[in-house]
Amino acid sequence: MSIRQQQERKPSFAEVVSLHQEAVYGYLLRFTRNVHDAQDLFQDTFLRAQRAYAVLPGDADLRAWLIRIAVNVSKNYVRDRQRRARVLVDEEYGQESESFSSASKNSDTEHVMIARETAKTLLATIDTLPFHQRSALIQRQFEGLDYDTIATNLDCSAESARAHVYQALRKLRLSLATGNPPAPSVGGQPACLLRRGAIRSR
Repeated sequence: MSIRQQQERKPSFAEVVSLHQEAVYGYLLRFTRNVHDAQDLFQDTFLRAQRAYAVLPGDADLRAWLIRIAVNVSKNYVRDRQRRARVLVDEEYGQESESFSSASKNSDTEHVMIARETAKTLLATIDTLPFHQRSALIQRQFEGLDYDTIATNLDCSAESARAHVYQALRKLRLSLATGNPPAPSVGGQPACLLRRGAIRSR
């Protein structure tokens, strides 16, 4: 198929937004841990995407392409804003609390408290992760991207992408084993919230 034919068969940009907005927003919300910041970066991501869409090859992986733009936008967020770590998004924290409340009705209170402390330890640890480790972890664990795609998004090798995920997981396991998250890194930013089950190594 010629390049012209590929371009003619490309979906409209409105269709692209409709199909992939949830994945892009999910990444940004987990990365920033702040609804307003995620919304701002979401708009920035799609404004950049709209400007570049006309020259994008017709056979491009649109989801991976958009996540790559979101990764670059979030990198600028870390570098330019240098904000202190924020508390969890109130809405999501409320949902988590409701979950714990429901669990307490069906299980021993001590188990509920242990689960709550484990979640807090994980969140505190992820707060301390450097940008590449945090971004790679989110892309791998939540977006299900392969290491080649993560490598492209982070402008590194696939081996480095795998190492970033491995180091992030190692720090999470260590913090769970000791019960103490590591000291925050310089310019540490809000962390992602683990909402899709236990962390697992790939």
